[in-house]
Amino acid sequence: MRPPAVLNAYDCWQLLPTEEVARVAWEGPDGVAIVPVNYTVAGQTLWFQTQPYSALGRQCKGGRLAVEVDHLDPADRSAWSVVAIGWAQLVDGGDVPDAVRRMELWIPGPRSLAVRVEPVKLTGRRVWGRERTQG
Repeated sequence: MRPPAVLNAYDCWQLLPTEEVARVAWEGPDGVAIVPVNYTVAGQTLWFQTQPYSALGRQCKGGRLAVEVDHLDPADRSAWSVVAIGWAQLVDGGDVPDAVRRMELWIPGPRSLAVRVEPVKLTGRRVWGRERTQG
């Protein structure tokens, strides 16, 4: 079995558009909070939508966030994980890329707040699966 590999920024940006769900984490008044979101990639930024009254919406007013995206393959036990750390920027609805407008939300409902995260730090790891045997 190969040891885990550290992913460079280029590899991270190649993997990020292949998934639809991320976890956003931040340090709030009650400690660390983590929520799942649908997201998309446009350029070298991550985008998601939320409501201004949600805990995430309140934190997104210039707050520092971590966004984690993972992919797991249980069949061969391979996986990768990318973590982007950056500052959340609220973006007016007229200034969002088309990819944000087309983003499919897994949980229906209005999301009036578009959030852009331009990573200041991007890290990733890949775990290689077990060797397949003939048999």
